[in-house]
Amino acid sequence: MQGLNPQAAFEAALAALPDCLLDAPIGVAVSGGSDSLALLILAHRWATGQGRTVHAFTVDHGLRAEAGAEAEAVGRFCRALGISHDILRLEGAAPRQSALRRGRHAALARTLRDTSGHLLLTGHTADDQAETFLMRARQGSGWYGLAGMRPLSLSPVWPEGEGVFIARPLLKVRRETLRDFLRGEGAEWADDPSNDNPAFERVRMRRLLCPEVSQTVPVLSLVDRFQTLRMVEDVLIWRWMRANVRASEAGIIVASFAGLPAERAARALGSLLQIAAGREMPPRGESLLRLAERIVSEQDFRGSTLGGCRITRRSGQLLLRPETGPPPHGIAARLTATAAILSGNPNEIASSAGKESFLEDLVPIF
Repeated sequence: MQGLNPQAAFEAALAALPDCLLDAPIGVAVSGGSDSLALLILAHRWATGQGRTVHAFTVDHGLRAEAGAEAEAVGRFCRALGISHDILRLEGAAPRQSALRRGRHAALARTLRDTSGHLLLTGHTADDQAETFLMRARQGSGWYGLAGMRPLSLSPVWPEGEGVFIARPLLKVRRETLRDFLRGEGAEWADDPSNDNPAFERVRMRRLLCPEVSQTVPVLSLVDRFQTLRMVEDVLIWRWMRANVRASEAGIIVASFAGLPAERAARALGSLLQIAAGREMPPRGESLLRLAERIVSEQDFRGSTLGGCRITRRSGQLLLRPETGPPPHGIAARLTATAAILSGNPNEIASSAGKESFLEDLVPIF
């Protein structure tokens, strides 16, 4: 797939998505860099041919003097193509990568929902995927994490991201291929100097993947293999969730973890704790694995706390609920959406119109 040209790769990726995500306006995150600018052109070309609507968003964190001008340049480019464009200014954001990421995704999700959209496209490339692999490997990730970014995922922020999916249609395309495409289009892109700052881990990983080292292709081959394994694992977790998990007013109820290997139980438990606590990341590490082992092996498991949740046994079933306060809004919708992603078959996700939440009636079928 790395040999596909950008337009073919883009069209193949969107063809795998359900119409219920494509019928509403589709958001495109555009920074003005080469990857996102190529994504915008490809999305516009595809939307024109398909009779769809795209809406471009540029986030300006206010951390660089040039960022405002770059955002305005994206706006002019969009006007020339007849694309609606919004600049989302986030002055005053804490200059930490995690805080910037959260603020960016929250602003994008809110603005997309204001347009009644459900799908946001981002310009992550095969190079980004290779860098992610090296970063996670350095952090000690297991094979599941080494599968890298998903082509389709939920917005990482909550509750702002409720009802928002993120698609990455260029994960099989190399950055240099996109730049060749832009040169052919006569389009100029902006270069963010932070992309060459070795203070950032991703930049250090990028240097390991430079053409002189030539490790990108072997890394991407490993990612492809791990993604295949992850798809199998996800379907097994989804089948278990469908049979054993439901949301209630009290939290998330789990009928049984019986029969799950400890590693799979930990993976499933981490996702459920993330949903029940309303957090953006699941708990990780040995504490999660130890808790899963206790739940699976101890017949008299009485309870524990982890990841902002209290886990208790009630009438033979486990109840996962936040340590403080009621369960977060939309817990059932988030549970259903997570199951839809794990099902591995987004073409068979269906929605019912006229409900309180777009996600409440998603029906994943494998």
